[in-house]
Amino acid sequence: MNRQSKIAMLAALALIIPQPASAGGPNAKLWNGTWHLNTAKSKFASETKEKSETRTYSVSADKVTMKSSSKDSSGKTLNFSYSAGWDGKMYPMVGNPRADSISLKMISAREFKASSQLHGKVTVESTATVSADGKHLTLTRHMLRLKGAPTDVLEFDR
Repeated sequence: MNRQSKIAMLAALALIIPQPASAGGPNAKLWNGTWHLNTAKSKFASETKEKSETRTYSVSADKVTMKSSSKDSSGKTLNFSYSAGWDGKMYPMVGNPRADSISLKMISAREFKASSQLHGKVTVESTATVSADGKHLTLTRHMLRLKGAPTDVLEFDR
């Protein structure tokens, strides 16, 4: 067998040999921990501009638990949380006046998409992406039920 044939065979084998299940799962080391909203770097198009927010993620291979505590521009505190799988099914959300359930799908080890619903109707679609060094989190949220369906980009730091 010549060199080109060997390379072609190895490339074909790499495509058909199963990859470990964790290859497409979340990188818990990057996600886990507490994140603080950086309002100076964030861009708010909706009226829901937060003065501050702290999020805590606890990620495992099959689910994530998220707890959020925020203050809006008038100083009102909002606490909400959820525990959800990465399977695209709806899971309960507690404490959020704009959503009572959430569905999550992993896109990569550093990114997931979420769809939040209130009484069975989609209210928010969002994408969360953590930086490769695990120091920054960007949350892009599209507020479907607000006038003009604004999109906010929230920037968080550790």
